[in-house]
Amino acid sequence: MQFQYIQGPYLPYRQVLRDTMKFAFDHFHVPYAETDVEEFANAMGRWRPFPDTREAILELQKYVKVALITNTDDDIIQETEKTIGVKFDAIITAQQAGAYKPSHKGFLLAQERLGLPKEEIWHAGFGFKYDVVPATELGYITVWVNRQGEVRPVEVKETFLVGDMRTLVYLFKGIAAS
Repeated sequence: MQFQYIQGPYLPYRQVLRDTMKFAFDHFHVPYAETDVEEFANAMGRWRPFPDTREAILELQKYVKVALITNTDDDIIQETEKTIGVKFDAIITAQQAGAYKPSHKGFLLAQERLGLPKEEIWHAGFGFKYDVVPATELGYITVWVNRQGEVRPVEVKETFLVGDMRTLVYLFKGIAAS
């Protein structure tokens, strides 16, 4: 539901969270209070990353610039950056791009800010439709971080497949050393 919803005109992410949560509760006839919806919409910046995320990003930053392209808004990602404890080289939000992934807008904005040709960009993400498909369309090297062992949902194929961020670091270091 959310994937289709964000394909329309840009809306603030908290509004997207509110609307899609209400839709899901209504669709499944689950009673809820407005305070539940607000609490959910306001909690995202405090969500904990996967345990390997922080160390992997810090290790990658020893070798390359690390940018974050995120389907959130500026204020949410500022809170997330503090939660993770990492300072990214660039952060591109849906708010800045005026569109949510899988739109190419955020990817192209990141490429512009990093000042890199597409051939030098690696895009790693866990969202196949949100990350791998558009990055592949743009000619980037793609890494699908498939933590749940999902089945590839479409015909597009990632450049590399890993199960977690630690493996991504090993992959990158191995390729960089060769």
